Amino acid sequence: MKILRPLSDVEAAFHYLHELGNGSTQVVTAARVNGDFNSTTLSTRLSTWVARHEVLNVAVHRSCTGNGQEILGFVHKPCKPEQMTLHHEPQWVDHLQVFDQQINTPLQDGWPWRLSLILAPGALYLYFTRSHVISDAYSTHLLLQSLLEILVWNVCTGQPSTLLPSRCEQPLKSTSTPARAVPEKVATALRHHTMSRIDQRRTRIHRRSLDRTLSASIITACKMRSITLNECFAAALAEAYASCLGTQQVELYTAISSRRYFDSALASSLGCNIHVLSCPMLATPLPLEAQALRYRSALSKASVGWTPSQLSHAAIRSKVSAQCTAETFIGPCITNSGVNDFTSAIYQWVEFVETAVNRNVANYSVVLHLSCFRGRLQMLYCYANPAMSDSLVKEIDYTLMTKLGLLETSRPAPPMRVAQ
Repeated sequence: MKILRPLSDVEAAFHYLHELGNGSTQVVTAARVNGDFNSTTLSTRLSTWVARHEVLNVAVHRSCTGNGQEILGFVHKPCKPEQMTLHHEPQWVDHLQVFDQQINTPLQDGWPWRLSLILAPGALYLYFTRSHVISDAYSTHLLLQSLLEILVWNVCTGQPSTLLPSRCEQPLKSTSTPARAVPEKVATALRHHTMSRIDQRRTRIHRRSLDRTLSASIITACKMRSITLNECFAAALAEAYASCLGTQQVELYTAISSRRYFDSALASSLGCNIHVLSCPMLATPLPLEAQALRYRSALSKASVGWTPSQLSHAAIRSKVSAQCTAETFIGPCITNSGVNDFTSAIYQWVEFVETAVNRNVANYSVVLHLSCFRGRLQMLYCYANPAMSDSLVKEIDYTLMTKLGLLETSRPAPPMRVAQ
């Protein structure tokens, strides 16, 4: 079997997290597409979509070196028809229930992704579940837009894509200086609320949706203060977390794209090219905008000298195994992929889009996914239960909204049950 290339550091880490962590880090993107669809036509168009993207036709293969060291590599593996399913629902779709099932059902061994379609009167629900090994925000955006264009228009405005090369030992745009080490444990580490095996945990999601008026006011306020939405919400998350735990310092983790560090294919091909930075955040009486600027400075310092890890796959597996047996969280995390308000014409057919990540390994206490669609901000707090308690996540959300001064004018997201 020909190995296309070895997995990079981040890809190997995500592979082991999924393998050892009961589906941990698998990603689910869901969307509701308005229109009348034909099941036969859908099947044909799905085949066209899969054929256009190399990342949808690979799998992870395990092999050993001459001295017995394990190596993970990508191999070419055509998609199996069973990876795509189509169901008919004559009445209404319980989106929250389906999403919960998708995020908590591990991908079948050897499948890097699956796509579940539910055909309802006047609408199509799609649930795209994939391994984080082949997914980041950039890839998600391009694959989703390609899928929607082919399903609705039977055309694709983008070019066929190739698999991301390995980033290990590739030159970086920035100069190399000593990087800030990410601590294994910090003083504010929180013990698991309930001790549990990974196979006893489920990923839960607490949603909060803001209306367009309130969303616009937040976006405008951030622009006037020259801070980004991610900076604003990261600072608010750190302050809320510290307040709920009664501590003065929080180690806030931020998942960001690594693509800006590279040229050519490592910036534009599809796959996973991200890393996580750790920022110490002090709880202070400063205004939120001042805290957001402190976060910007801390994130900038943490990014200095970043380079991909050179650890062997065996060493990465050992680190992941330790994470899976830990009894404390290292802190909260916020995704920093950029808040994209989907502006392509294809999204006029789409009622909603949301993405979340399985957190069963419980290394982060809670992960905040911030998104914007059709001018509406939405927050998805993802966490492993019972390791993290439902009540604490709700308290963090309540406190975050209080910090923003928005609690009275925002509302929890209602269940997405769409009557047909």
